[in-house]
Amino acid sequence: MAITAVFSTSQVVGNPQNIVLTDESVGSDILAVERRIYVVNAAGQYLTENYTVSDNIAYTAFPLADGATITLENILSVDTAAYITLTYNDVSGNVRATVTNLVGFTMYNESFYYTLTQSQAQQNQPPPMIMQDSVYYTNKGILRTEIDSGNNAIELGADIDSAQSCYDRASYMVANQNTYF
Repeated sequence: MAITAVFSTSQVVGNPQNIVLTDESVGSDILAVERRIYVVNAAGQYLTENYTVSDNIAYTAFPLADGATITLENILSVDTAAYITLTYNDVSGNVRATVTNLVGFTMYNESFYYTLTQSQAQQNQPPPMIMQDSVYYTNKGILRTEIDSGNNAIELGADIDSAQSCYDRASYMVANQNTYF
């Protein structure tokens, strides 16, 4: 039975720079001797480990002997919408099986959003409290809306550009948190 390439991705709280990819492919192909992972952002640039960004085709090797899971370390520096492609290749580099998923990685902004929630929960004393800031909840709602809108652009529209624009606006708010929160 030929290989049907399938994978899932995730991020881990505390390590938003990493992507964990789990190969869930089924079937086999005796000619497939290696796997490759391509990560392409909305600008069409290839992302590889150690924060390397390239306009040229670049991939991370994922040896078959390494099992089903790989952590792509230090690949993201901000929330990112990306096309991820997993390929199975033969000895000459020819593709035997492939799959591409559009994925949104939002752990940077989600982590900040949670710190806002923690700040709210810790402020049960008399004023001044963060929640009394006249625009706190408005801005927190905008941050949530931008994250969710980026996710919706991916899940409903397969729209990498809109997703990245939303993530960039959310990241701008986080980078300028003294103004917004």
